[in-house]
Amino acid sequence: MLLDIHSHILPAVDDGAKNLDASLTLIKMMQAQGITDIVATPHFYPSEDTLKDFKQRVKEAATLLKNSSKELPNIIIGCELFYFNGISKSEHIREFTIGNSNYILIEPNPYYIGKNLMNELLYLKDELNLIPIVAHVERYNKSKNYKAFLKFIKENGILCQVNASSFLDKYYNRVLKKLFKEKIVTFIATDTHSLNRPPLMASALDIIEKRFSKEEKQRLLDNLSTLYNELTVKENVNEFEHAQYL
Repeated sequence: MLLDIHSHILPAVDDGAKNLDASLTLIKMMQAQGITDIVATPHFYPSEDTLKDFKQRVKEAATLLKNSSKELPNIIIGCELFYFNGISKSEHIREFTIGNSNYILIEPNPYYIGKNLMNELLYLKDELNLIPIVAHVERYNKSKNYKAFLKFIKENGILCQVNASSFLDKYYNRVLKKLFKEKIVTFIATDTHSLNRPPLMASALDIIEKRFSKEEKQRLLDNLSTLYNELTVKENVNEFEHAQYL
Protein backbone atom coordinates (compact mmCIF):
# COMPACT_ATOMS: atom_id res chain seq x y z
CA MET A 1 0.00 0.00 0.00
CA LEU A 2 1.23 3.48 -0.87
CA LEU A 3 -1.08 6.44 -0.35
CA ASP A 4 -0.75 9.79 -2.09
CA ILE A 5 -2.53 12.39 0.04
CA HIS A 6 -2.21 15.42 -2.28
CA SER A 7 -3.00 15.33 -6.00
CA HIS A 8 -4.90 17.17 -8.69
CA ILE A 9 -6.00 14.28 -10.85
CA LEU A 10 -9.70 15.02 -11.23
CA PRO A 11 -10.38 16.15 -14.80
CA ALA A 12 -11.09 19.84 -15.51
CA VAL A 13 -11.74 20.85 -11.91
CA ASP A 14 -8.78 23.15 -11.18
CA ASP A 15 -5.28 23.76 -12.58
CA GLY A 16 -4.58 20.02 -12.50
CA ALA A 17 -5.55 17.43 -15.13
CA LYS A 18 -7.16 19.28 -18.03
CA ASN A 19 -9.31 16.39 -19.21
CA LEU A 20 -10.08 12.73 -18.69
CA ASP A 21 -7.16 11.51 -20.81
CA ALA A 22 -4.77 13.60 -18.75
CA SER A 23 -6.26 12.17 -15.54
CA LEU A 24 -5.83 8.60 -16.69
CA THR A 25 -2.27 9.24 -17.87
CA LEU A 26 -1.27 10.72 -14.51
CA ILE A 27 -2.94 7.89 -12.61
CA LYS A 28 -1.08 5.28 -14.67
CA MET A 29 2.19 7.07 -13.90
CA MET A 30 1.33 7.02 -10.21
CA GLN A 31 0.49 3.32 -10.29
CA ALA A 32 3.79 2.59 -12.03
CA GLN A 33 5.54 4.14 -9.02
CA GLY A 34 3.70 1.89 -6.60
CA ILE A 35 0.94 4.30 -5.55
CA THR A 36 -2.12 2.22 -4.77
CA ASP A 37 -4.46 4.80 -3.23
CA ILE A 38 -4.95 8.45 -4.14
CA VAL A 39 -6.54 11.38 -2.35
CA ALA A 40 -7.83 13.82 -4.96
CA THR A 41 -7.42 17.31 -3.50
CA PRO A 42 -8.75 19.93 -5.94
CA HIS A 43 -8.02 23.53 -5.05
CA PHE A 44 -10.71 25.58 -3.37
CA TYR A 45 -10.18 29.34 -3.27
CA PRO A 46 -12.92 30.94 -1.15
CA SER A 47 -12.51 34.32 -2.85
CA GLU A 48 -13.00 32.85 -6.32
CA ASP A 49 -15.48 30.02 -5.92
CA THR A 50 -18.65 28.95 -4.15
CA LEU A 51 -19.03 25.74 -2.23
CA LYS A 52 -22.07 24.74 -4.26
CA ASP A 53 -20.30 25.14 -7.62
CA PHE A 54 -17.17 23.45 -6.31
CA LYS A 55 -19.04 20.42 -5.03
CA GLN A 56 -20.90 20.08 -8.31
CA ARG A 57 -17.69 20.22 -10.38
CA VAL A 58 -16.01 17.67 -8.15
CA LYS A 59 -19.00 15.35 -8.27
CA GLU A 60 -19.17 15.46 -12.06
CA ALA A 61 -15.41 14.99 -12.47
CA ALA A 62 -15.26 12.11 -9.99
CA THR A 63 -18.19 10.35 -11.65
CA LEU A 64 -16.64 10.77 -15.09
CA LEU A 65 -13.35 9.35 -13.88
CA LYS A 66 -14.99 6.49 -12.00
CA ASN A 67 -16.97 5.42 -15.07
CA SER A 68 -13.99 5.62 -17.41
CA SER A 69 -12.07 2.56 -16.28
CA LYS A 70 -12.29 -0.54 -14.12
CA GLU A 71 -8.57 -0.41 -13.38
CA LEU A 72 -8.51 2.72 -11.27
CA PRO A 73 -6.87 2.70 -7.86
CA ASN A 74 -8.91 3.58 -4.81
CA ILE A 75 -9.55 7.32 -4.97
CA ILE A 76 -10.71 9.32 -1.96
CA ILE A 77 -12.12 12.80 -2.39
CA GLY A 78 -10.59 15.63 -0.42
CA CYS A 79 -9.65 19.24 -1.04
CA GLU A 80 -6.70 21.62 -0.86
CA LEU A 81 -8.32 24.47 1.01
CA PHE A 82 -6.66 27.86 0.63
CA TYR A 83 -6.39 29.64 3.96
CA PHE A 84 -8.57 32.66 4.64
CA ASN A 85 -9.13 34.73 7.77
CA GLY A 86 -11.94 33.17 9.77
CA ILE A 87 -11.44 29.71 8.29
CA SER A 88 -11.82 28.02 11.66
CA LYS A 89 -15.21 29.67 12.22
CA SER A 90 -16.64 28.69 8.84
CA GLU A 91 -19.87 26.74 9.22
CA HIS A 92 -18.90 24.66 6.18
CA ILE A 93 -15.37 23.75 7.27
CA ARG A 94 -16.12 20.02 7.54
CA GLU A 95 -17.20 20.00 3.91
CA PHE A 96 -13.53 20.15 2.95
CA THR A 97 -12.12 17.21 4.89
CA ILE A 98 -10.43 14.19 3.33
CA GLY A 99 -13.10 11.59 2.88
CA ASN A 100 -15.35 11.56 5.92
CA SER A 101 -12.37 11.88 8.23
CA ASN A 102 -11.22 14.69 10.49
CA TYR A 103 -8.16 15.39 8.34
CA ILE A 104 -8.11 18.60 6.30
CA LEU A 105 -5.41 19.79 3.90
CA ILE A 106 -4.74 23.51 4.34
CA GLU A 107 -2.75 25.65 1.91
CA PRO A 108 -1.47 28.74 3.74
CA ASN A 109 -1.21 32.05 1.95
CA PRO A 110 2.57 32.66 1.77
CA TYR A 111 1.99 36.40 2.24
CA TYR A 112 0.03 35.92 5.46
CA ILE A 113 2.04 33.50 7.56
CA GLY A 114 1.39 34.92 10.99
CA LYS A 115 -0.52 34.76 14.26
CA ASN A 116 -3.96 34.57 12.65
CA LEU A 117 -3.01 31.46 10.69
CA MET A 118 -1.40 29.84 13.72
CA ASN A 119 -4.31 30.62 16.03
CA GLU A 120 -6.83 29.25 13.55
CA LEU A 121 -4.86 26.05 12.99
CA LEU A 122 -4.91 25.57 16.75
CA TYR A 123 -8.65 26.25 16.89
CA LEU A 124 -9.27 23.67 14.18
CA LYS A 125 -7.18 21.17 16.11
CA ASP A 126 -8.11 21.84 19.71
CA GLU A 127 -11.67 23.15 19.53
CA LEU A 128 -13.12 21.46 16.43
CA ASN A 129 -11.14 18.21 16.73
CA LEU A 130 -10.08 18.49 13.11
CA ILE A 131 -6.58 17.49 12.08
CA PRO A 132 -5.03 20.12 9.82
CA ILE A 133 -2.26 19.11 7.44
CA VAL A 134 -0.16 21.99 6.15
CA ALA A 135 0.33 21.51 2.39
CA HIS A 136 3.88 21.66 0.95
CA VAL A 137 5.35 23.34 4.02
CA GLU A 138 8.74 23.76 2.31
CA ARG A 139 7.32 26.24 -0.18
CA TYR A 140 6.79 29.02 2.38
CA ASN A 141 10.49 29.32 3.23
CA LYS A 142 10.69 32.90 1.91
CA SER A 143 7.84 34.07 4.12
CA LYS A 144 8.85 36.62 6.74
CA ASN A 145 7.57 34.53 9.66
CA TYR A 146 8.71 31.12 8.40
CA LYS A 147 10.98 30.38 11.36
CA ALA A 148 8.24 31.28 13.81
CA PHE A 149 5.80 29.17 11.82
CA LEU A 150 8.07 26.12 11.99
CA LYS A 151 8.52 26.63 15.74
CA PHE A 152 4.75 26.81 16.15
CA ILE A 153 4.29 23.65 14.08
CA LYS A 154 6.82 21.72 16.12
CA GLU A 155 5.57 22.88 19.51
CA ASN A 156 1.92 22.15 18.70
CA GLY A 157 2.22 18.90 16.77
CA ILE A 158 0.76 20.27 13.54
CA LEU A 159 1.03 17.76 10.69
CA CYS A 160 2.92 18.82 7.58
CA GLN A 161 3.27 17.52 4.03
CA VAL A 162 6.15 18.06 1.61
CA ASN A 163 6.08 17.62 -2.17
CA ALA A 164 7.98 14.77 -3.75
CA SER A 165 9.15 17.10 -6.52
CA SER A 166 10.99 19.31 -4.00
CA PHE A 167 13.52 16.55 -3.37
CA LEU A 168 14.58 16.81 -7.01
CA ASP A 169 14.93 20.59 -6.87
CA LYS A 170 18.27 21.84 -5.51
CA TYR A 171 16.60 25.04 -4.38
CA TYR A 172 14.89 23.14 -1.57
CA ASN A 173 17.92 21.13 -0.36
CA ARG A 174 18.68 23.39 2.59
CA VAL A 175 15.01 23.82 3.53
CA LEU A 176 14.31 20.08 3.47
CA LYS A 177 17.41 19.38 5.53
CA LYS A 178 16.14 21.74 8.20
CA LEU A 179 12.63 20.28 8.13
CA PHE A 180 13.92 16.76 8.61
CA LYS A 181 16.36 17.84 11.32
CA GLU A 182 13.51 19.48 13.22
CA LYS A 183 11.27 16.45 12.58
CA ILE A 184 8.58 18.59 11.00
CA VAL A 185 7.85 16.42 7.96
CA THR A 186 4.88 14.11 8.52
CA PHE A 187 3.89 13.12 4.99
CA ILE A 188 5.27 13.08 1.48
CA ALA A 189 2.89 13.50 -1.46
CA THR A 190 3.12 14.09 -5.19
CA ASP A 191 0.99 17.23 -5.62
CA THR A 192 0.57 15.93 -9.17
CA HIS A 193 -0.96 18.41 -11.62
CA SER A 194 0.12 17.53 -15.15
CA LEU A 195 2.92 16.09 -17.27
CA ASN A 196 4.80 19.28 -16.44
CA ARG A 197 4.20 18.62 -12.74
CA PRO A 198 4.20 14.82 -12.72
CA PRO A 199 4.18 12.34 -9.85
CA LEU A 200 7.73 11.81 -8.56
CA MET A 201 7.06 9.68 -5.51
CA ALA A 202 9.46 6.84 -6.30
CA SER A 203 12.38 9.14 -7.05
CA ALA A 204 11.74 11.19 -3.93
CA LEU A 205 11.64 8.14 -1.67
CA ASP A 206 14.97 6.96 -3.11
CA ILE A 207 16.50 10.37 -2.42
CA ILE A 208 15.16 10.42 1.14
CA GLU A 209 16.79 7.06 1.82
CA LYS A 210 20.13 8.17 0.37
CA ARG A 211 20.18 11.72 1.74
CA PHE A 212 18.65 11.08 5.13
CA SER A 213 18.20 7.41 6.08
CA LYS A 214 16.24 4.24 5.53
CA GLU A 215 14.56 4.92 8.85
CA GLU A 216 13.30 8.33 7.71
CA LYS A 217 11.93 6.84 4.53
CA GLN A 218 10.20 4.11 6.50
CA ARG A 219 8.81 6.63 8.97
CA LEU A 220 7.09 8.53 6.17
CA LEU A 221 5.75 5.31 4.67
CA ASP A 222 4.46 4.25 8.09
CA ASN A 223 2.73 7.61 8.54
CA LEU A 224 0.99 7.18 5.20
CA SER A 225 -0.02 3.66 6.14
CA THR A 226 -1.49 4.86 9.44
CA LEU A 227 -3.44 7.60 7.69
CA TYR A 228 -4.65 5.13 5.07
CA ASN A 229 -6.03 2.86 7.78
CA GLU A 230 -7.84 5.75 9.44
CA LEU A 231 -9.33 6.92 6.15
CA THR A 232 -10.45 3.55 4.81
CA VAL A 233 -11.22 1.54 7.92
CA LYS A 234 -12.62 4.08 10.36
CA GLU A 235 -14.54 6.05 7.76
CA ASN A 236 -15.18 3.25 5.30
CA VAL A 237 -14.37 5.48 2.33
CA ASN A 238 -13.90 3.62 -0.93
CA GLU A 239 -14.39 4.14 -4.66
CA PHE A 240 -15.46 7.78 -4.45
CA GLU A 241 -18.08 7.04 -1.78
CA HIS A 242 -17.72 10.41 -0.08
CA ALA A 243 -21.09 11.58 1.18
CA GLN A 244 -20.15 15.23 0.91
CA TYR A 245 -19.82 15.06 -2.84
CA LEU A 246 -21.57 11.98 -4.24
